[in-house]
Amino acid sequence: MLEPERQELILRILRQGRFVSVSDITQLAHCSEATVRRDLAKLESAGRLHRIRGGAKLAGVNQYDGEPTAQLPFEYRKGILLEKKRLIARKAASLCVNDETVIVDGGSTTFQMVEYLREARITIITNSFAIAEALVKNSQTTVILNGGIVYPDSQLILDPFQDEGFRNYSPTKVFMGVYGIDELGATNTDMLLIKTERAMIERGKELIILADSSKFNRRGNLFLCGFEKIHTIITDGGISQQQREIVQAKNVELIVV
Repeated sequence: MLEPERQELILRILRQGRFVSVSDITQLAHCSEATVRRDLAKLESAGRLHRIRGGAKLAGVNQYDGEPTAQLPFEYRKGILLEKKRLIARKAASLCVNDETVIVDGGSTTFQMVEYLREARITIITNSFAIAEALVKNSQTTVILNGGIVYPDSQLILDPFQDEGFRNYSPTKVFMGVYGIDELGATNTDMLLIKTERAMIERGKELIILADSSKFNRRGNLFLCGFEKIHTIITDGGISQQQREIVQAKNVELIVV
């Protein structure tokens, strides 16, 4: 991809998502981090964006404005590392048993669970209208969509108030993606989304994190939960031995696909 094309890609994503990370752009544009950083520097000099740690945001936009915009738009994210996400999602779906109730948080990896839940006779509570729509069309599951405000870029429905809907259910499992995992636990990047995810975690008996190996040693700006809240992490074979030992030392079940 030529420089003008890369820079237009960066700006197009920022106009939809308001934040973009260096690592995400390297995957989308098939280039090195050094190349992306040079592009960001040129765009910042032109007044088009502001560089921040790990990426960039649009010029003139408050990164912490409370909207779920601190990630790439869903349509971009779901194509990144797709094969790894499918492997992780297939394993996650296999943990579901008939007649149970689970929460599936909206995300690009959890979305891939839909393909493997077509024959499952379970109840799924979700905050993702993309997941809900796909399940209703292609599965035997009962789908409960939590109420709130629709955010088209992330394809999420989030409640800016108290997330009262989750208090009415008692799911056995909560399936969730995260921005990053380090020695302290799981992190994310959006205040409104993380509020909803914490409400989900409190309702479930088991929190199962779906995280490809690129998420390890990567930290979002907001703390989601510590390892004491996490029952299982499902990841791919790219995880390092050091990262495996950190997770296992926390008495968290680690499944590598």
